[in-house]
Amino acid sequence: MPVPRPRALVFDVMGTVVDDVGGVREATVAALARRGDDEQAAIRVAAATATHLTELMRRVSSGDRPWASHRDLRAEAVRAAVSEVGLAPLDGGLVAQLVDVVETFKPWPDSAAGLDRLRTHRLVVALSNADPDELAFLSLTGGLAWHLALSTRPSQAFKPDPRAYEVAIDTLDLRPGQVMMVAAHVWDLRGAARLGLQTCYVQRPDEGPPPEDEFDLVVSDLLELADALGAPAR
Repeated sequence: MPVPRPRALVFDVMGTVVDDVGGVREATVAALARRGDDEQAAIRVAAATATHLTELMRRVSSGDRPWASHRDLRAEAVRAAVSEVGLAPLDGGLVAQLVDVVETFKPWPDSAAGLDRLRTHRLVVALSNADPDELAFLSLTGGLAWHLALSTRPSQAFKPDPRAYEVAIDTLDLRPGQVMMVAAHVWDLRGAARLGLQTCYVQRPDEGPPPEDEFDLVVSDLLELADALGAPAR
C-alpha cells in the first residue's frame, strides 16, 4: 500500500494523545475516597461517566437537546453516573473537581515526542470535543506542541457528527483528502472517513483492535506514525 502523504495531521486528543480513561478513573477514586465511598463503586462511576457523556454529546449533535458545552455536559454526566451507581449526590466542589480533571490528563509516553517530530514535517492540529479552555490547559500541562488546537465547539456538534470535522477542514482551507485524522477510536475515524479524510488508527489501551484493512495506516504509537510518514528523528 502506498504511504499516505497528507498535508495536515488532525489528532483526536482524548484517548489518542492523553489517557482520559485512566485520568478519570484515578481522579474519581481519589475524590470519592475522601468521603468514604468504596473504590469499586468509584471505578463504576468513572466508567458510567464516560457512557453518559457520550450519550449526551450524541443527543446534542442530533438536535434531541439544546446545545451545551463539553464542560457542562461532563458535569451532568458525573451527576448521572453517581446516581446510577447508587451513591449519595456529590457536592458542587467535587463535581467541579471531576470536571476540571480534563485539564490534567497525562499524555501517553510517546505523545509529546511523537508530536514534536511530526510538527517539523506536517501541519499538526488537535481536534477535540473538549472546550477551547480545556484543550488549552491540557496542552499546557501535557507539553503538547500543536500548530493549532481546535475545539469542535464552533460547530455546536460533537464528533463523529460531520459538522465537527468540518471545523478543521474549513479552518485549514484544505480538501478532505489532504487531511489525515489520527485517532484511537474506530467511531472517530469512521466519522472522518465519511467526509473523505485519510485515517490513521493508533493502538491504545482500553480500545479494541481495528477492523482489518479499514484505515490508511495502523500504528502502535505516534513515534511509529512519525517513522511511517518519514518525519526526521530529533
